[in-house]
Amino acid sequence: MSVVLKRLLWLVGALALFVLLESCESKQPYVGVIVVDTDLPTIYKGELPIGVTLDPGSGGRDLLGTNLLINGGFDLATLPANVGYDVEEQAIVTPNGSRLFYPTPHQHYGWTFLGGNISVLGGGDNYYLSIIASSNDSIVAFTQIIQGGSMDKGQSFDFSCRGQAVGNATLYASIVDDSLRLVSNRIALSPRADWARYKGVLTTSERVERTQLLLEVEVTEGETYLVQNDSVSYWTNSRRASLLLDDLRLDRSDNILRGGISADLYSLLKDLDPAFVRYPCGTTANGIFPGTYPLYLDSLKQKPLWTLRENELTDAFGYPELLRLTKELGSTPVLVANSGFTDPSTIQRVEDIKELPSRIAYMEKLIDLAGASEVTIQPGYNLTSMEYDRRFTMLLEVLEAKYPELQIISAGNRSAYQRYSDYPYDLILPEVSYDNLEQVDSLIAGNDLLLFPHLISEVTFDKHYDTGYFLPPLALRAAFLILSERRTPHIRTLGITPLLSTNIEQDFPIVEVVGGAYQPTQLYDYLRDFMAFRGAHLHRLDNPNPLTSDVILSITSDEETGCYYLKAVNMTRHPLNYRIKLKGQNSGFSKVKIISYTSTQSSTSSNLEGFTHYERKVSEERMSFKSSLSYLFAPFEVVLFRFE
Repeated sequence: MSVVLKRLLWLVGALALFVLLESCESKQPYVGVIVVDTDLPTIYKGELPIGVTLDPGSGGRDLLGTNLLINGGFDLATLPANVGYDVEEQAIVTPNGSRLFYPTPHQHYGWTFLGGNISVLGGGDNYYLSIIASSNDSIVAFTQIIQGGSMDKGQSFDFSCRGQAVGNATLYASIVDDSLRLVSNRIALSPRADWARYKGVLTTSERVERTQLLLEVEVTEGETYLVQNDSVSYWTNSRRASLLLDDLRLDRSDNILRGGISADLYSLLKDLDPAFVRYPCGTTANGIFPGTYPLYLDSLKQKPLWTLRENELTDAFGYPELLRLTKELGSTPVLVANSGFTDPSTIQRVEDIKELPSRIAYMEKLIDLAGASEVTIQPGYNLTSMEYDRRFTMLLEVLEAKYPELQIISAGNRSAYQRYSDYPYDLILPEVSYDNLEQVDSLIAGNDLLLFPHLISEVTFDKHYDTGYFLPPLALRAAFLILSERRTPHIRTLGITPLLSTNIEQDFPIVEVVGGAYQPTQLYDYLRDFMAFRGAHLHRLDNPNPLTSDVILSITSDEETGCYYLKAVNMTRHPLNYRIKLKGQNSGFSKVKIISYTSTQSSTSSNLEGFTHYERKVSEERMSFKSSLSYLFAPFEVVLFRFE
């Protein structure tokens, strides 16, 4: 048999096998067809820019700082001027009646006193813990629950404090669980008469989910001595001591700072490669009270503050660190500056207009530190009143003349007060849920493209995903990102929040903070995949209204590599079999890479919460001779395709 005949027979056999495989590819009928047409024109050129907002977090401890303790200096929080205070409700009261929970130093926020004569003393900007103990005391101890305090066996933590003692007192420090059971070694520190810093290392002896720092004070008995009073005399060996403590810290022993933040977090941000890094979040910036704003960004001596999100803001990360970090990451720094307003969602306060020149002078100082072309300024957040527009206009008159290249972001839409504004503004979206995705999409697309596109800096999501129509947290965020990619011409930058949280089930953050360590979440992994599968060319889809389909899609391509990217999310709890049809002159792809996020829960399960946990899988399939691909979308599956 000739060589030519053999090759011909091999080709016929291969074609027959291909036809057979095509006919057997899927036993389920298709519910729809997704068309990737490489001949369709590009409707927009440019990737969807995604960034992050660095913020202390919410619910207590500053998650940007390395100290695992809240209020370690007992200075949280000094009462701001010109407000009332309701002692019974522990709340600030403004002249217009707005209230906000606000812990003063004497409330020793974050600490629980278990027994003994313990109190907070001091005044002004200097408070400290006072302990009076004797050898007769049964217990003199206090604790603090460590947020995100899950710790593995063998982890080491550096404990330190400043202390002064009169008398012989010993301070014992240890890590315990919820029941105060010891789960680490117990270190002993003996403060002396002069103020000094005392240190020790705590190492966990087992894995524990919830932890506390336990501090105990003991005074040892001495030699028997005679006590003589006017009416009585007696022999005793009891001893008394007084102890003052300040600046308590608990840090991971292996923690290293880079760019002003933990090296763990730095590495995660570096891999994420954000287009911008914004600091701080809007409600934190809005919440800094008048008189403190020149210090909280650029002073390393500022005492801790209590923000309007009921969170500690310390001096661990400030404006110099923001500039250094963004330079190392190659990201644009966006500074959210206080504009004299507090946050409209909580406690209302507007500063005297006479203070505005000081605000502007302060912003000039910040701009000069970075260079006008190196930083973006956003005065306030979610502020759209006529008074804000008046102040913003006055600010522009000064800054435009001095810094013509400076980028300024308005805190809200000024169209109600200005017929035309050539400044982009921060679009505030409602909490994103399945039920309002169409509304959110219309808000984004409602911008006039002749003007600047929106900045959407702090996208938040409905935390009650188990009410109404159920959609798992990852699927909801993927659907929003895919819709946003379809609206790339309308979006200047996009930021998903929160970046940091200790409560992954409630907040579904990008990064989870556990025992002082920063760990990537499923959302972090998906964001990385999403950004890696972005093409600079946005393409039109056959369906102009994506929300009418059970599968939400976006298609982009890369001109240099010729790759096409398809992103999709199944919005239902049913498996859906689709045919992905490839057509056009450049549709001869050799392979497809598939990254899928699928739930481990059975599709017939009635336990919807089980769908919230996903598994990430990566696969690759050859595309030779094939003009289509059959894909069975699992319930609530999130998937990305790259055709090469």
